[in-house]
Amino acid sequence: MIKFLTKTALVATVAGLALVATPAMAANGNPATANGSAKVRILQPLSIDATGGLLDFGVLVKSTSVVPATVYVFDVSTAGAFGGCDAAWACSAAKQAATFVVTGAAGESVQVSIPTAPVDLDGGLPPYLSLKLKLSTDTDNDGKTNYVLNSGILSDSATFTVGGTLSVRGDVPTGLYQQTFVVSAEYL
Repeated sequence: MIKFLTKTALVATVAGLALVATPAMAANGNPATANGSAKVRILQPLSIDATGGLLDFGVLVKSTSVVPATVYVFDVSTAGAFGGCDAAWACSAAKQAATFVVTGAAGESVQVSIPTAPVDLDGGLPPYLSLKLKLSTDTDNDGKTNYVLNSGILSDSATFTVGGTLSVRGDVPTGLYQQTFVVSAEYL
């Protein structure tokens, strides 16, 4: 019986010493500390100017039959055709991509975005004219492109263009059709 009590007392003493040596128990006499840090960068607001903000599909002359048309305008700096239309329709050669300049803090990266859903040019149901926009440097057609704002003499900016494909129903009434679209930019 004495051996049992001696072993029990020894186990209790070792367990008690272990509790005293734990950091949680030592907090009263030896507090732990750590340093954190914080920082912030303040950047000038971004601005976007439509320096040539009109995406112009030119003039279309309807086909004598009710045939739909597709007209396209892409950025002239990219490979491929700048503009054209289906053979059943006559279209003017005067087509123009919209040009924009985003300005902000030098050397910063920005993401420019355009709508990915088609823009309805006539507001009617069903839509007679449906525009699918395209950023000039958007290689994966997700409506977004990243730019680094280059440091310039007058500003820190990047220039980009917006073109697109216009789908025209064959039964579209004659007239002038136009609609606005939103181009946005944010720092990355």
